[in-house]
Amino acid sequence: MKRLNKVLLLLLGLLLASQPCIAQPSDQVGFDKQLNVSFNAGLNSSVHQVINEFKKIYPKVNFVKESGGTLLLVRKITELNQIPDVLFVADALAIKNRLMPEYADWYIKFYQDRIVLAYSDKSKYTNEINNFNWYKVLLRKDVRYGYANPNLAPVGYRTLMSWQLADLYYKEKIENKTIYESLEDSCPTENILPDVAELLNLLESLSLDYAFVYESTAKQHNLKYIQLPKEIDLGSDELSELYKQAKVEISTKKNAQKETLSGAPITFGLTILNGAANSKGAVEFIKFFLGSAGRKILDANYQTMLNPPLAYNIKNVPDELRQFVSPEDIANK
Repeated sequence: MKRLNKVLLLLLGLLLASQPCIAQPSDQVGFDKQLNVSFNAGLNSSVHQVINEFKKIYPKVNFVKESGGTLLLVRKITELNQIPDVLFVADALAIKNRLMPEYADWYIKFYQDRIVLAYSDKSKYTNEINNFNWYKVLLRKDVRYGYANPNLAPVGYRTLMSWQLADLYYKEKIENKTIYESLEDSCPTENILPDVAELLNLLESLSLDYAFVYESTAKQHNLKYIQLPKEIDLGSDELSELYKQAKVEISTKKNAQKETLSGAPITFGLTILNGAANSKGAVEFIKFFLGSAGRKILDANYQTMLNPPLAYNIKNVPDELRQFVSPEDIANK
């Protein structure tokens, strides 16, 4: 009997040895390493949910996550040489204008949004405010409003652009000032926050009555909001020429160097950095993000993905990602 058992064990060993060796995804190169992901605050919910679902497939991946204003994240790359593997930004042009070609050589535009004026049930004059008088309500002495720092977050400079576009749309002066000048002068410095997350904290704690945010952000946080006219909200591709008339000067470097930005439709973008330590894991994560699972998560967060997403410098996009995108040349936009 013992001899028979030895023979059976030997045969079983030979049978197993003859089977092809199939590596599990989590054992492959890149999926058992650290993956550094930086993303703008407006994508907090979506990116965290995508990471959680991705880890169900690749449990050995250790994510290091950083969230903040887009321009702050970009400055950490260019000034401090802190290179993440994957970068998500609220302004796709921040990659083109600030990171290419040294730090990145392609990017993908994956969704668009618009500026809205958000408020809570406790905000003042909610029974009066609408998309014709919103700026007049904000300028009342007992109303507190705020926006994100334009030097750190695109939603900040886009807010200022929307105020300039409001001048063109409403064609109204307030005590001999433009709408833009009036709103800028009447907003205290302490109501200009580093990013959307901190702005929302003040709004939800009732320290602010109103805040300028993206529509998806307002919906995610169950906030009420005024939808501004499309000529103002930076949400329409068809009005891109009109939006260019808005120009905002921001400080982009630690030495306070100034840069003038022109208005454009709000488009979020992503890339894998040239110096990514885990480029293979980064590609697999972006595949998951752009695929059906990621698209479903973004939909649930009111951030409907472009169909298809658009790639700039598509020739440099990793082969595994090209199935998800179409090319777009925006060099002259």
